Amino acid sequence: MIKGFRGTSVVDYPGKIASVVFLGGCNWRCPYCYNVDLVLPERLKNLPDLPEEGILFDLLRRKGFIKGVVITGGEPTIWGRRLKAFLERIKYETELAVKLDTNGSNPELVASLLAEGLVDYLAMDFKTAPSRYSELSADFDPVEKTLELLRDLNGCAEVRITLAPGLVAKQDLEEMLPYLKKVKRVALQKFVPEAETLAPDFPRPSLPPDIVSSLADYLRKHLSAEILIRC
Repeated sequence: MIKGFRGTSVVDYPGKIASVVFLGGCNWRCPYCYNVDLVLPERLKNLPDLPEEGILFDLLRRKGFIKGVVITGGEPTIWGRRLKAFLERIKYETELAVKLDTNGSNPELVASLLAEGLVDYLAMDFKTAPSRYSELSADFDPVEKTLELLRDLNGCAEVRITLAPGLVAKQDLEEMLPYLKKVKRVALQKFVPEAETLAPDFPRPSLPPDIVSSLADYLRKHLSAEILIRC
């Protein structure tokens, strides 16, 4: 389940220095995804499984410095009960704050984790306009349900939108707007053209800074949320 660990990050958990735990596997195939080793089964099998005991030991050892732990992937929620059991150990053995990154495809599990206090901060990737989720071989219905959960978290959550060429433009944001109402924080993330992507022929140029700024201004005009731009 655990395929990677980063001891210290100052950018992955808003407002906290955190460790990052990478879980392997994903149920979607977004063409611009750069976590290729964590998604493709033929690449994933080359990564050793890291033992939970070792990760927990590392977290405890760093506890005087870090204040949280980020669970990311891949898509963490595909691990279901194993993810829940791991989060229980993190919360009760380390007492660190937990941030969960998700694509929104498993709202039932996310709701359960939130209800049991196992997740302190939720980050969901809103990939593109709802009508275009089929291009990712994905279903938007569970994503909509996860967005409903996220809206009730009073600032302990964010929606992330990667400005992937061909997948997110102004017309896509227009369609996404109704689902972003009442969301407290939206982060526009720049596409990283240098990274290897799932689709080798995915368009490489990232959006120019002035276009990124104009998209952020468009969201600010129509939403009450805090709008961030992340590199």
